[in-house]
Amino acid sequence: MVVRRHHDALPEQDVIIRRGDPRHNATTVAEVALVLLLVAACGAAAPAQPTPEPLSGTFTASGGGGALPAVQALTARFKELHPAIDWIVSESGSNSAIKLVVSNTIDVGFVSRALTDAEKQQVTGIPIGFSGTAVIVNPANPLTNLTREQLRRIYTGEIMSWLDFGGTEPVIRPYIREPNAATRQTFEAFVFGGSVPTYGKNVIQQTEVEAMFTAVSSFRGAIGIASAGSRTANDKRVKMLSIDGIAASQETIVSGEYKIVRPLALIYSNTAELKPAIRAFFEFVKSAEGQRIAAAAF
Repeated sequence: MVVRRHHDALPEQDVIIRRGDPRHNATTVAEVALVLLLVAACGAAAPAQPTPEPLSGTFTASGGGGALPAVQALTARFKELHPAIDWIVSESGSNSAIKLVVSNTIDVGFVSRALTDAEKQQVTGIPIGFSGTAVIVNPANPLTNLTREQLRRIYTGEIMSWLDFGGTEPVIRPYIREPNAATRQTFEAFVFGGSVPTYGKNVIQQTEVEAMFTAVSSFRGAIGIASAGSRTANDKRVKMLSIDGIAASQETIVSGEYKIVRPLALIYSNTAELKPAIRAFFEFVKSAEGQRIAAAAF
């Protein structure tokens, strides 16, 4: 094959490229490579990976008051990480939380006591620390400490006057929470040592924390129980007592020095399919940051 250059080339200069000539093959390969390169550069790009959907929605959490500060702190931090998520957090009691989770009425439950073997067949717990049950009295009461035996004698009705303990009030007015309250269950385990609790006829039952605070603050001789936390410690209507010489504080509860304690946990149904946001929340709770936040909430 003879290829003559265009008129702008030197007329007497012919370029002869024969088929099979190595220069012909090299030129062809180079041209093909150039075409492929241009196609790759200008053609359709490889399909991009889909962007993960942001976590969003409104979710509910409810349960025992002892775990409430930790749950509030955890949900607040999770919302900071995922602004499109909102939480409705309420206190309903540990027993109620289990029923609400099993019935799929709420997204997250929380309990402030140990789960029974029967309950573990229905729900799974994620530990978030410990809480204490505090013994509270009217701020006018001069006493600062009671022993376990003194508590037992007060609540069985054996001792009915603060004068027997060096106090100033002639009458002790003891209050207790309702039977399914975690604070009461922990208190009974400590005071009665596993025996069936026997309460004196002068013991009055109060339902919910606010009713207990109001009752104890209304009578100078009152005594009651509440969760040992910042909410109780900062309420000027009541005063927390040391038990057996140990004050109820975050440090003594974590160390085990304070004995009226109970475990805290988030719970979810063993049969329900977790929503992506709730699954992510549980993973956050189990992380080092989540555990630190729960431990610091008091």
